[in-house]
Amino acid sequence: MLDFISFDYTLLIRLGVAVILGGIIGMERGGKNHDAGLRTHIIVCLGSASIMVLSECLVTQYGTPTEMMRMGAQVISGIGFLGVGSIIVDGNRIRGITTAAGLWTTACVGLVVGSGYYILAAIIVLFMLFAMLGLRSLTSYLRRKSEVINLRVELFDTNNLKAILGKLCQEDVQIASIKMNEDDDTAEIILDIKRTGKNTYSKLLYDLSSLDGVNEIAVI
Repeated sequence: MLDFISFDYTLLIRLGVAVILGGIIGMERGGKNHDAGLRTHIIVCLGSASIMVLSECLVTQYGTPTEMMRMGAQVISGIGFLGVGSIIVDGNRIRGITTAAGLWTTACVGLVVGSGYYILAAIIVLFMLFAMLGLRSLTSYLRRKSEVINLRVELFDTNNLKAILGKLCQEDVQIASIKMNEDDDTAEIILDIKRTGKNTYSKLLYDLSSLDGVNEIAVI
């Protein structure tokens, strides 16, 4: 009963702030249909803040400041399993890296809030939202400018290769590499290409599939 009366209720404020800030970050991720969304980010931020609150209580009661630093460090290293689980390798593309980084930083925000530095935590969240929302258009533009895709084209005859290469040059597409495998009936061509023109890859694939002699075309 005495412990309840002497409880520092400002610690509850820290946990509440952690829920709010974690929720703000999670709403952005959840809005893009990521599995690690609102609830995950709230729990991560709340858990991290709880560790720092507990650490501070231990320091107050037992006077062991090294334990406070050690417990926070364990949160940072332990959050890695969530980050790895949110990364998906899909062909030659990797998705979920931003979410993984967001989860790790959300844990850091929780530690900051748990230490009582509310303004610093809010500033960190603002910078996170700027990186995830404000820079989205820029990153999309840079990705379009530098994206390389791998094409597998199956031809009925190697004589049709000239038409494929001619179409790529016509569409202002750079060919990074080309590899060809032949058998008795068909020829398979593996192309690494980079689009420099305005047309989309979807239109390019449609145009290539419409050429004479093309049996199959796919992105690998």
